[in-house]
Amino acid sequence: MKITPARLVLLRVFNLTLGRFAWCDRLLRRVLLRLLVRRARVPYVQSARFFAPDELDSGGSGRSPAT
Repeated sequence: MKITPARLVLLRVFNLTLGRFAWCDRLLRRVLLRLLVRRARVPYVQSARFFAPDELDSGGSGRSPAT
């Protein structure tokens, strides 16, 4: 969700009017968190499956080892 000039104006108007009240501020925060930060369907599991073992080299620098 990208910020457009219209959304920026709406946010500024909210801050000048209802944003001064703490309960409105908390409400906006909850709404934005639900819209922008969606929960992952698969829970996070720490693992070493970031790379395949055959992609590793013996030098560890990403270059082929010198012979």
